[in-house]
Amino acid sequence: MIVVVLGLLLAACGAVSAQPALSPSIEADADYLLTTGDFMQAQFGMAVEAVGVEADRTIIRTTGAEFVFEPAKGLLHLKQRLGKPREAAVVSFPAGALSGLRVTQRGTGAVLMTADGGRLRLRVNSDSLLMLKTATALTVSYRLGFSPATLRQIAGNHLYLDEYGGVGSYVAAGPPGGSDGREGLNVTHNLKAGQFLWMSVGPPRPFDWQASLQDRVIWHWSNQTGYPTDAEIERWSKYGNMLLQQSEVMLWKDWSLRFIPRNGIEEFQRVNDTCRKLGMRNYVYTSPFYFLSGTGQENKAMNSFEHFDQTGFSPGDDRGLNWPIFLSEITKVMREYKPQGLYFDGIYGNIVRTYLISRKAREVVGDKGILEYHATGSPPGGGVYLPQIDTYYTFMLRGEGCQDQYRNDDYLRYFVSTYNISNSIGVLCDNNDYKLDKPFIDTLLDRNIRLHLIPGWLDDYRGQVMAQDYWPALNAGLQARVDAACVRRNTDAQRRWQRLDEVSTRKIEGLKLLYEADFADAGLKAVAAPSTPGQAVQISQPESIAYIPLADGWGGYFSPNSEGNIAAAGRVLSITARSNTCAYIERPLPDNVAAVQCKIRCMADGGMSWGPGLMLRGDSGGYRLNVRADDRVAIDRGADQTLFDDYPAGQWYWLRIAVVEDFILSDVSRDGVKWQRLRVESAALGGHLKLLIGKLANSGTETEYAPVGGPGTSEIAEVKVYGR
Repeated sequence: MIVVVLGLLLAACGAVSAQPALSPSIEADADYLLTTGDFMQAQFGMAVEAVGVEADRTIIRTTGAEFVFEPAKGLLHLKQRLGKPREAAVVSFPAGALSGLRVTQRGTGAVLMTADGGRLRLRVNSDSLLMLKTATALTVSYRLGFSPATLRQIAGNHLYLDEYGGVGSYVAAGPPGGSDGREGLNVTHNLKAGQFLWMSVGPPRPFDWQASLQDRVIWHWSNQTGYPTDAEIERWSKYGNMLLQQSEVMLWKDWSLRFIPRNGIEEFQRVNDTCRKLGMRNYVYTSPFYFLSGTGQENKAMNSFEHFDQTGFSPGDDRGLNWPIFLSEITKVMREYKPQGLYFDGIYGNIVRTYLISRKAREVVGDKGILEYHATGSPPGGGVYLPQIDTYYTFMLRGEGCQDQYRNDDYLRYFVSTYNISNSIGVLCDNNDYKLDKPFIDTLLDRNIRLHLIPGWLDDYRGQVMAQDYWPALNAGLQARVDAACVRRNTDAQRRWQRLDEVSTRKIEGLKLLYEADFADAGLKAVAAPSTPGQAVQISQPESIAYIPLADGWGGYFSPNSEGNIAAAGRVLSITARSNTCAYIERPLPDNVAAVQCKIRCMADGGMSWGPGLMLRGDSGGYRLNVRADDRVAIDRGADQTLFDDYPAGQWYWLRIAVVEDFILSDVSRDGVKWQRLRVESAALGGHLKLLIGKLANSGTETEYAPVGGPGTSEIAEVKVYGR
């Protein structure tokens, strides 16, 4: 009792401050976002401008979009108002799902609705994001009203964009699974009871051209000091009007646990004051991802660069259950230390908490404050992201460590650039040795991408390149230049879709059969070396596994514990290996390859993982299509997987991967005659394509996972390679 009373007294005196409670679950946060009276006011230039309730329709107009509900028809029209005014998609609901649709609450920031006797709850936010939750199983589908230049899909989440905007759909929370996107321009979500579906229309707000031309960031990082001298700031002020202090370890004490100025509040204030005197704005590092308070990983936090070569940075935590604690800390930073904004070095692995903390952070810094999100990867992942998260940031910084993607137009235009997508200011994270020259600068500017200035550049060739080729281009003529480039790229995208339509209509008709393997040659045979006792290994490079030359130009590969056997007999290639191991054959493909296909059967005896399939692998990635022992077909790109039900094991299926321009088409057939399109997706595989067939990991490497299971058998036949 004495201890309790003492605790209460200390709390009353301010000596003890209660830490905010952790979030109970992602579902609870999603439900809060759907039903709360929070965020009911316009924010960051985005508002609900009008709500019209008519006899046969309800129209909600936001800054960026118009949502037109037709309950009797079970339709929702998603119309863009920015980028290019158009009907971006039409959403179809089952009969009765929208019956009794009514507005229950409205403000300048959101409109809340219910339908179907309360079994369907909906919310339209001022940033043109629709949220819904179904209490019963519900099938929602939509058809795109435009031909997207990029198709991004992962685990039931979809994002479709062109030069002028786009739409996305996301299974935000609730029971796992229950989503299926097919046929390229048509998407179906088979929602389970309790699932949350979010749909976005973009761009949510106009692009701030004036800010993008005038606001220039000096990006300071050091492992020696987090506080630049007055002389350094004065020198930098000649090149930029914003100072980003990222030196997390040297800037804050216990930077992964709380934010206390390492050198004292006076030193922090000195930088603030010097920036103001020189006409600069100072914003500072904080990170939801690296913030460990309340996560159970507090003992892993680092607080100095001592022994850094052994410890490295603190581990991150992308769950986000501690977002209330992080919010409390950044509120304190802005209130007590008064920087002009915050820099987030990564956030969370789910869109619900990332959206929530992004909107709360914008409240904390205010509409005029600086907010930057360093998002080399964004939730939900795999190149799919939610523009309604990005739009609350002044700057979106992307591309760290991704130099191999800097010549990938899809990556630069639709991941790094934000133009007509979120309309924040997209910045390339060029903190590396990638050559900065005029052609590369032109590539970035044509896609409306900006650069921060790293102070060290002022003392090497990059400072001169920035002065000669970058800063002078940030002028009133840039908008016309960017828009003209948009027209050129959009014309090219339409040409590619025309080619895609032609190929989709003709299938493989008109293509040349470049190669065919019927496996009649019994000489195609390989046996794995004896396995080494012990746990399964994870191997990231195929070069680390011995290559086994085989007949007809094939090479064989086995992972260490496969105990595999590959043998051709009777026009069938039989592959036996233990589950969670690899056993496959590989051959190079000609430059004019257009499609690869095979006939394949996965037995139900453990041949599933890794299930047999075929993969196209290039210099920059692989794309796998396979069948599994759990009666499903899977599509994999890297670690990202989508599953399709109702393909019973033990039966023969025909799989095909086609390449059209930079689109990948995945098809399946039950009889080799009638084909079903599973997926159309943007995917740049790079040159030097290879065909892999057999039991291989989704990454296309010889990865194994414990536990290694028992043996399973797969069969492959009728391998064909087509070209143009």
